[in-house]
Amino acid sequence: MRCGKPVEGSREDYELFERMHWDCFHFAYEHDLYGAVAEGTDCGQPGCPAGV
Repeated sequence: MRCGKPVEGSREDYELFERMHWDCFHFAYEHDLYGAVAEGTDCGQPGCPAGV
């Protein structure tokens, strides 16, 4: 729903993550919980896709 790419690796979590990939869900809903952090910047949460 966010990036438009098909969900393949995390289908079991598709509904849990609001019909998004984990990365898209994190950037849409969790990334800003740690302050106004740009999407390409690690927010400090373990597993942040920007920090990988």
